[in-house]
Amino acid sequence: MSPSTAPATDLRPLSEVARHVITPTGIVATGWPKVRDTCSRLGWGFDGWQDGSGRLILAKRADGLFAADTIQISIPRQAGKTYLIACIIFALCLLNKNLTVIWTAHRKTTAAETFAQFDSMAKRPRVAAHVLQVFRGKGDEKILFNNGARILFGARESGFGRGFAGVDVLVCDEGQIMTESVMEDLAATQNTAPNPLFFLMGTPPRPRDPAETWLLFRQEALDGDSESTLYIETSADRGAYPMDRKQGRKANPSFPHRTTERALLRLRTT
Repeated sequence: MSPSTAPATDLRPLSEVARHVITPTGIVATGWPKVRDTCSRLGWGFDGWQDGSGRLILAKRADGLFAADTIQISIPRQAGKTYLIACIIFALCLLNKNLTVIWTAHRKTTAAETFAQFDSMAKRPRVAAHVLQVFRGKGDEKILFNNGARILFGARESGFGRGFAGVDVLVCDEGQIMTESVMEDLAATQNTAPNPLFFLMGTPPRPRDPAETWLLFRQEALDGDSESTLYIETSADRGAYPMDRKQGRKANPSFPHRTTERALLRLRTT
């Protein structure tokens, strides 16, 4: 398709892509430019909506702390949300000594796939110079940096994440599949972190998913009941025809720029 009929995704700002963007209160600055510049030096760029999301994710209050201690991102699969958060995490690890990041997914397969993506990113020459060691053993996947920062990966279905303390960045991928009790266990890992970031990211839950945590956080954000939550959602219109290309583009910000129509059809059946 020509640019006139299918504008590149990186030309659309977050405000034109997302159905909901609910921001925390008290924003006076953002740490995004420094992180974005670090990513640029590593060879990573961003679409417009990703740039806008990064600016809000790393927004700060007057006291220098992150304005959002909870970031909920509801975006369809294969849209670029994992890439965005991965880049942010790599940059934060390079910029902050002894940073501890925990990346969890509900399923072992998803956790393994995400680690493989991080492993590939860590092998890039500009990144590898900062990496001390990568552990690829099953159940012990982690990336250690020269400055003491670390990223650990695991699946919540195996109990991973519980028992840690002082976790600076906690990512709950497949966040639509998580009970309140698991959420309570994981939230406790950040009690002593001086400036924590908590990511709850995933796709709209299916009827059979244990999505009480996901739905509670979403509703609180939509109702304006949380001053320290960032909520970003891209979605099609309610009741829309699944095969409508315009609705596919509404729901998935990477279509058709990176995600093809064939890919959308395949994801519709999974």
